[in-house]
Amino acid sequence: MSISASQNRWLEKLVKLLATLQGVQQESDKNGSITLTINYNGKLDKIILTTLVSDIRDQKNQYSQVRNTLTKLGIEEGKKLVPAKRSRNPMTPEMVAARAAQQKEFDAWQEAWKIIRQAEMSLDREYEISIMKDYY
Repeated sequence: MSISASQNRWLEKLVKLLATLQGVQQESDKNGSITLTINYNGKLDKIILTTLVSDIRDQKNQYSQVRNTLTKLGIEEGKKLVPAKRSRNPMTPEMVAARAAQQKEFDAWQEAWKIIRQAEMSLDREYEISIMKDYY
């Protein structure tokens, strides 16, 4: 079953978000594959995504690969950021900026998880619609 252009937009959105994160390097090949090298907390892993996928199952497998890689790197879905305990001394502007940057990066990783889940739900809906069209 072929996928629609809207499915490719989810993949583009995910790649665009991940490429902006610190520790993520993106390489694009001429054959339509994108390699994302993710370095997170000293752990390194690669994700290879193909933009020319035309089957729903293959694209679901790609998202599954991304989920597994993020989990293996220690980026968990739905987790809350627990900052370090504050000392008795007032926070300096540098400390406030560092905490804000840490929160922003954490939120971006959680947004990547949301995009993955939304894309998978969209693929499931598209699959069910195609089944219904074949049935009726």
